[in-house]
Amino acid sequence: MPRLVSRAEALDRIRNETGDVACLMCAIRDRRAGPVFVVHEDDRQLVLLPRYVRRWGQLMVMPKRHAVSFGEIDDETWAETNRLVLHAARVVERVMRPRRCYLASTGSAAGEITQSSTHLHVHVIPLLEPDDKPADIFSWSAGVYIADHEEWECLRARYGEAW
Repeated sequence: MPRLVSRAEALDRIRNETGDVACLMCAIRDRRAGPVFVVHEDDRQLVLLPRYVRRWGQLMVMPKRHAVSFGEIDDETWAETNRLVLHAARVVERVMRPRRCYLASTGSAAGEITQSSTHLHVHVIPLLEPDDKPADIFSWSAGVYIADHEEWECLRARYGEAW
C-alpha cells in the first residue's frame, strides 16, 4: 500500500537518487533518476508514473526534447503531447475510476526539484475524494505518497493493459 512521507523526506530521496542533475525530467528520460515506470514511450514522448505523488495513480506526460517554455516547443510536438495527455486521462479514468482528473503543466523557472521542473511536462491526476482541491493536489506540504517497486509495477501493468 502506498505510504505518505514528508516533503523533506521525499526531496532527500530524490536528491539521493539523482545527485546534482541540471534537469530532473531529462534525468528521468535518460533513466538516471531511480526506477522509471513507463506506461508508453515513443521516439518523441514519454508517459510514466511519477514516483512521488500527491494522489495515487497520477501519470506524467513529457516531450523527450528538453524545452523550458512554450516558445521553445514546436506545434507538432505540443499537439502530440496533448493527444497523449487526453489518452492518459482516459486510461486513468478507466483504471482508477476517479471523480474527475486534473490536467496541469506545473513547471516554472524557480529551480526547485519538485513542482517547478523547467522541462515542460503535464500531470494527469486522478481526484478520488469529493473535497480534493488544487491547493492540496499541487503542494507537497502535506507530504507525498511513495510505494514499493512491486506496487509501482502493478499499477504500471494495469495502465499498460488499458493503454
